[in-house]
Amino acid sequence: MRIVLAAAALACGILLLPQAATSREVWQATRMLLPGDTLRADDAKPLELPPSRERPGLIAADRPVVGLEVKQRIAAGAALSERDIGARDLVRASQPVRVLWKTGGITLELQGRALESGPAGAEVRISNPRSGRTIRAIVVAEGTAEIKADQGDEDR
Repeated sequence: MRIVLAAAALACGILLLPQAATSREVWQATRMLLPGDTLRADDAKPLELPPSRERPGLIAADRPVVGLEVKQRIAAGAALSERDIGARDLVRASQPVRVLWKTGGITLELQGRALESGPAGAEVRISNPRSGRTIRAIVVAEGTAEIKADQGDEDR
């Protein structure tokens, strides 16, 4: 079938050229990156990626990555993927956390221990060492999470 179409196209004076797949630019690590590193401008450079090396989740070079946090080890020369980097965690698992509980005009503060890590806006579980209960709070700043009055304990 393909030969017949090509012959027919030649008979009509039409030149058929194979469609060239287009490459795109993605970010590539310039050095070994370790979990917890914050990406600087010299940690990544654009890489023209041929279609044969394309895979889901690679980060396009037109997307800013400076200031994002490395989530897993990345070898020098590797293309950066969504799994590899993300928003910087402001609360880290097993670290002390300042927890604010706000209702009306009252704010209560307690110390807890984060059970998971999270960036600003993420909901994380926090252990209250005094009561032994686990609460959920929203990360609002470095080492700080907030419980809104309508949120409650996980154990209820």
